[in-house]
Amino acid sequence: MFYLLYNLFLVLMSPLLLGYLVWRIAVRGKSREGWSHRLGRLPASPQGRRVIWVHAVSVGEVIAAVPLLQALREAFPDYYLLLTTLTPTGNATARQQMGKLVDAVGYLPVDFPFAVRRAMRRVRPEALILMETELWPNLLMIARQQGVRTFIANGRLSDRSLPTYRRFRPFFHRILRCVDAICTQSEEDARRFCAIGAPPDRVHVTGNTKFDQAAVGAQDVDAEALRRDLGLPPGAPVLVIGSSRAPEEEQLIATVYRKLREHFPNLCIVWAPRHVERAEAVAEVLQQNGFCPWLRTQGTPPEPREQIVLDTFGELGKVYAVGDVAIIGGSFVPLGGQNLLQPLAHGKLVIHGPYMQNFRDVAEMARQAGVAWTARDEGELVEQVSRLLQDVRLREEVARRAQQLITEQQGASQRTVEMVRMILSPD
Repeated sequence: MFYLLYNLFLVLMSPLLLGYLVWRIAVRGKSREGWSHRLGRLPASPQGRRVIWVHAVSVGEVIAAVPLLQALREAFPDYYLLLTTLTPTGNATARQQMGKLVDAVGYLPVDFPFAVRRAMRRVRPEALILMETELWPNLLMIARQQGVRTFIANGRLSDRSLPTYRRFRPFFHRILRCVDAICTQSEEDARRFCAIGAPPDRVHVTGNTKFDQAAVGAQDVDAEALRRDLGLPPGAPVLVIGSSRAPEEEQLIATVYRKLREHFPNLCIVWAPRHVERAEAVAEVLQQNGFCPWLRTQGTPPEPREQIVLDTFGELGKVYAVGDVAIIGGSFVPLGGQNLLQPLAHGKLVIHGPYMQNFRDVAEMARQAGVAWTARDEGELVEQVSRLLQDVRLREEVARRAQQLITEQQGASQRTVEMVRMILSPD
């Protein structure tokens, strides 16, 4: 019954979806890129090749999928790997892996039965792996009907989404019965999946692949060369802002930076908004506070600059290497925070706001390890950054503890791949 109602809802919503697409293309000038994929015309898999299809919704999930894709490539070297995304930014990030880890990149088809069936005919996957919490009913049910083994990797259920899933537990119980294995980030996530109807014997705690990705991403970064490429003054302390997401948060951070400069006049800032299209807004808020920011796409500045705004894809992970203190965006407004593993992998001190529910387990691990601190408002943020910038000994100790934490939590990708291997080849 719920399944029929879901598809009826999709039919009723389709005129609105069509109108939205026309508006995006005609009014907002958005690209038509990927819409043949969204209607099911994904790249056809080569005849004679066994196929694994991995789906990661956007940039964060694609990055988290990288160590999993590496492990899949090693475990299944003869398989054809398809990686799909939902967003254009995620797709752009995925294409960077083309030829290295995956054989093809596409967009996920809309969850209409005709589009999903067309995609299945073209891709012919033996396994479908969905990153985190991509519970598309038609995709999972049609995959099950066609004998495709399905997996959720790096599974998590946020505080915000859990009540909705619980409200429709009978529906999600039916959907989750289509999944062969649900590999979760933590024990709490495992309990939450069971609470919304997942069969307990199919839920396995394998850990967070982002620990694997952070460790890989921190390797072989030449911090001094990167400082020169960014155009930062030699020897100056650097504050890295990772993934800010809202105007009020960005105004708070710019104000804090201006106040910090009163005590640390050579303090530099490298700022990466969560979405590249916000780079101009970040530059503007810095200008309003009396600074002259330089956009990364302008190249290396001819003279050292103290305020750099990253308006590029995929650089933040390595840029943490040049920082002394990292501030995590999305955490000073109720948006749930962003990933703090990348700065920790570089051994950097981390400060975040009070809203870290989307990364609650990692934030708690970091707090207990003594490598991350919470600032509840502007005053506490100024105080925390000032204290950490002055304490060289603490920075050295945090570098050791942070990298130890990352090392201890690695292995989720390999454990997930072993689960895939066991189900695909039970003998």
